[in-house]
Amino acid sequence: MRSLPNNLLPYDGEVYLFENLFTSQKSDQITKNILSEVSWRDDKITMFGKTYPQARKVAFHGDPGVDYIYTRIKMISPGWTPQLKKLNIWLRKEFQLDFNTALVNYYRDGRDHMSWHRDDEPELKLNPTIASLNFGASRDFFFRHNEGEKVALNLKQGDLLVMKGQTQTFWKHSLPKRLKLKEPRLNITFRKIY
Repeated sequence: MRSLPNNLLPYDGEVYLFENLFTSQKSDQITKNILSEVSWRDDKITMFGKTYPQARKVAFHGDPGVDYIYTRIKMISPGWTPQLKKLNIWLRKEFQLDFNTALVNYYRDGRDHMSWHRDDEPELKLNPTIASLNFGASRDFFFRHNEGEKVALNLKQGDLLVMKGQTQTFWKHSLPKRLKLKEPRLNITFRKIY
């Protein structure tokens, strides 16, 4: 088991960053495999009475039949893809993290983004552990406490971000737009859904 690096949050939660876990060649191969294997969704979200296409491409995989609802979109897992299953086994072996689903987000360029939110859906139960693997372009990633304090990170290819404890209760997170960025980013968030 790998030892934990320093907690990046000052209080009310736990966030750990494991950097550069894969070579560039391995990262590129994982990205290629995932992009060819997953079943992309074409969901729309409704905010403030208006409906928009999601600001990224999304796929949901994991144990067959497990469902997950976020932003009022219900997703049912069709099963694991070969590459996602390998990564899930690797997370269990290397980090003792146990997950049954993977939400895949593909940010085509810096216009694709994720607004401020918490991963606090009832299916995740209180204080979930979420592991986020990142491939492709480096992107700024922010945490904001309920009282306003911010923590800024830069997530790079081959990085693993693990959120634990009270993080989803006290902190929101976001991946803002970066309009000058032309390269894509692939992010896989592994979760345990009950």
